Amino acid sequence: MADGKRKFSVTNLFRRSTPKPMDRTVFNMGIQERQTSHMMTGPLIYNVINQSVIARTCITQLKQEVFRRGYVWEKAYEARCNTCNKEHTRPVQECSRCQSVDLKIPDIKQLEYAENFIEGYVNKAEQLFIDVLQELEDDLNIMDDAYIVLVKEYFIDGNGKIRMHRVKELYRGDPVTMFIYSDELGQRGTKGFTCINHRTVISTEPHELCETCNSVLFPVHYVNRVNGEDQHFLQGEVLHFSKYSPSRLYGMSPVITLFNNIMTLIAMENYVNSSYTKSRMPKGLLAVQTRNMESMKSFWRAVKEKMEADPHFIPVMGIEGDSGKGAVEWIKFMDSLKEMDYVQVKDDLRDRISAFYGVSKVFMADNTTSGGLNNEGMQILVTNRAVQKAQTVYNNYVFPFLVKQFGITDWDLKLPPSEEEDEIAVLRKREIEVSIAAATKNLGFEVEMDEDGNFTFTKPEPELEGQSQEGGEQPIANNALAGSDLDQRDLDENMRNIAQGGSSMPTPQANPATTRNKPSMNQGPDKRLTGLPLEAGNQNNDKRTERRVG
Repeated sequence: MADGKRKFSVTNLFRRSTPKPMDRTVFNMGIQERQTSHMMTGPLIYNVINQSVIARTCITQLKQEVFRRGYVWEKAYEARCNTCNKEHTRPVQECSRCQSVDLKIPDIKQLEYAENFIEGYVNKAEQLFIDVLQELEDDLNIMDDAYIVLVKEYFIDGNGKIRMHRVKELYRGDPVTMFIYSDELGQRGTKGFTCINHRTVISTEPHELCETCNSVLFPVHYVNRVNGEDQHFLQGEVLHFSKYSPSRLYGMSPVITLFNNIMTLIAMENYVNSSYTKSRMPKGLLAVQTRNMESMKSFWRAVKEKMEADPHFIPVMGIEGDSGKGAVEWIKFMDSLKEMDYVQVKDDLRDRISAFYGVSKVFMADNTTSGGLNNEGMQILVTNRAVQKAQTVYNNYVFPFLVKQFGITDWDLKLPPSEEEDEIAVLRKREIEVSIAAATKNLGFEVEMDEDGNFTFTKPEPELEGQSQEGGEQPIANNALAGSDLDQRDLDENMRNIAQGGSSMPTPQANPATTRNKPSMNQGPDKRLTGLPLEAGNQNNDKRTERRVG
């Protein structure tokens, strides 16, 4: 039915109507809550990492490689067109898009405040900028949740709106106490509102005013829950990011994945420690059959005294039994470290943890093996991939956020690659690219180079025979030799005459002497008495073979 209503009938009275579900959503994509199968808390996760020397070594080495070369300021562009806003990566005199000469170069004055802020202490705790970055990297490798917090100074107009701000301090937010303030759909800024002067105030109505100072309330995006109080943060004051399992909310701690391996290593290390430092169960017991225990004890005391005085003393004792035969039995209690394959098991667990973080053996001072994947160059390459992944998080998320909060538009903050670029290799690569471009051009392709130095190849459209370059028809040249009876000698002579600037080629004779023995293919008579129409007759017949009919 057009109106969606059922037509009444007796049959419809016995039919069951299927109700329309209110919500068919089974799960929300990309939303992760802080719940683990082990029910581990944040302090427990940090404690597990701090107890494992192998896990912490991986995290420390990876952190050092990520920030080994520090950070640099780079131009966001070389020239930007004020007409069409196209950014050029190379210095140009005019815009390649709109040919405008109204160009803008990066303003160095934008870096004055940001450079002075980053080069000194970034907070009251007298931390450097690189110190905060290293803390964030540890949080990523342990919790997969990192928070960077900005303390701002705001400038409010008469209507209570924020007109300007200035970054005063920069901190690392504790992943244990920091949370994303979002609704059930994972959207931030819709659940609560707070005052910029009193961060403990929270309201669910956006149009209400602060109870303390009667100021305008702003949407809350993050909250820090510590010491029984909630400190709320606005948009642009906190940045949350993950590396291993990014989602709309939280990441997934690598410790959860490596929990069993790390705990096994911790147990093995504790066992070795207790084996050498504390009283432990003996490896075994030597049981000697004898009837005179006192004599056995006195003999053992004498042996111990002599062994302390002479380490090379070999005791000899004879035992006599009822049957004339003595018996000595060794009772074993537990296996040794070698029998338990301690070293192999430890190396296997270490390889699993280091493989997860992407740290090769060479960075963990292990040079026992070489060849194949154990080659030093290959190991460095594998670790560089992990370092590059970590640097991408800062170059694509953290630094653009900071640059925006400082009001910088012409410059970018970057982490340079951990390995310096080989200039000779770059030149060789460029030489090969130029050689390929030249060879491609010789094949008939059109080669163009853009402002970035990249080559593009296009194949020109082939020109059709009998057409000019403008697309029109090209007149066909008259061949003076077409339909003639000239032989090769006459052809050569006439070609020499044309080359020397002589007259055009003479009209060939009807029956030259040089072709006397060749059949003539001149046009025959117009009228043939063959009895056939004129259109059916051959207009080029040999006169010698033509037969006339009566």
